Amino acid sequence: MESAKLESFDTGYRAGWDDAIKAQSEDQGRIASDFAQNLQDLSFTYTEAYRQLLEGVTPLLEEMLHALLPAMLRDTLGMHLHAQLSAMAQQIAKREVVIMVAPGATEQVAPLLEQDFGFPLRLQEDPALAEGQADLRFGETEQQIDLSGMLQEVTQAVEGFAHDTRREAAHG
Repeated sequence: MESAKLESFDTGYRAGWDDAIKAQSEDQGRIASDFAQNLQDLSFTYTEAYRQLLEGVTPLLEEMLHALLPAMLRDTLGMHLHAQLSAMAQQIAKREVVIMVAPGATEQVAPLLEQDFGFPLRLQEDPALAEGQADLRFGETEQQIDLSGMLQEVTQAVEGFAHDTRREAAHG
């Protein structure tokens, strides 16, 4: 009888142990599955937030390009001309320098050229030039300044950034 009790106890003990191991395995599987689902939900949330952030920032960057940069371009042409003229002063000696600017740019550029650069200056409008462009001519030498090209490069860089990040957001 004692032996039957011991065997019955052992059988019950093993069955309890097997049930505990099985329950633990099921819990681990459920936890792993829940964790994987939470990670997938988090990944989707992050991707969606990133896409929405990009969609919000891109119009701002594009608006900056269209609103601010042309005005900055217009306002800085005279400063660029001033810097170029100062750098060229040693090369020019006393030759007259003709500065050709786009029609309508004379009023913006003329005040910046009032100082004495050590050589005579003449400011003229050239209908072949666009806003943000200027030609400095002295003797046989001509130097071009094209800030509109810089504006175009910055615009392309921002548009390229927006395109690349949209593509990344769409394809993960």
